[in-house]
Amino acid sequence: MSNIEELQKDLSPSDLQMTQTIDVLLERGLWQRAFLLASKNLDDSLKEMHGFLIKHYDIYEYYRDEDPNIDDTAGLWYDAFVNSSTGKFLPSINNLLKVFGKAINEIDSVNPVVNYDVELEELRDTIDTILQEES
Repeated sequence: MSNIEELQKDLSPSDLQMTQTIDVLLERGLWQRAFLLASKNLDDSLKEMHGFLIKHYDIYEYYRDEDPNIDDTAGLWYDAFVNSSTGKFLPSINNLLKVFGKAINEIDSVNPVVNYDVELEELRDTIDTILQEES
């Protein structure tokens, strides 16, 4: 099996169903159950990403200095990594944040984010930095 086939075999499709399940639980006010599911989903996605890096990083390392017009294995590896990240990891972070938002609103209905404003601003700054690097 070629390196490319091996990379493609290890990719899982996006977990849209997980997001839909968490959204339904949140709509029903079951944020505690949604938290357990979102937490497990995040853990699973981190394990999957870690496994991908451990199993396939040597492919990227070997091909990263090649001319992409001659051999684009490093580019295909990067695409596989991006697919792995955007398919599970980033949606699982988003799901956990949605659950957290519901939880703090239920626990403190008066001023739920007052204790988290600094951390939430830091999250926003991190995301803004990532998006600016894209431009």
